[in-house]
Amino acid sequence: MQQSARAILFTSDGLVLLMEFRGEQGRLWITPGGRIRPGEEATAAVRREILEETGREVAEVGNQVWVRRGRYLVDGSWREEREHFFLVLVEKFEPVTTLMEAEELAFHQGFRWWSIEEIERSAEVFVPRRMAELLRALREEDSPPSPIDVTDV
Repeated sequence: MQQSARAILFTSDGLVLLMEFRGEQGRLWITPGGRIRPGEEATAAVRREILEETGREVAEVGNQVWVRRGRYLVDGSWREEREHFFLVLVEKFEPVTTLMEAEELAFHQGFRWWSIEEIERSAEVFVPRRMAELLRALREEDSPPSPIDVTDV
């Protein structure tokens, strides 16, 4: 099973940066992130993925707060992935795709800063599906002592 690291880029006023992807499973809003390379630490992977996917360098990566087992359809085949989500506190910025890999650019549709309330009211598909509820818990409580399993049931 492939391991990936994902960044919850969260501002002090409760906005989260999500990326719109359109692939074989349809249109999804996801957090920046990607595969952890062999021998790479998860936090190093998060920093690298943030830079590649948004153009932003981050000095600090917070705690791992969620873990999720996902299934993705790629070239007609299902792949399983274990995603490790890290909280990264940032100021709002304008993301760029200049360092994004060509394979990702083919599916990338754009970025958007979302409020929790906008996610709650939206009919869009978010991964994980309980995104608003999970973000609200992060905003109102401290990071959990160990990662919470957010696998969609």
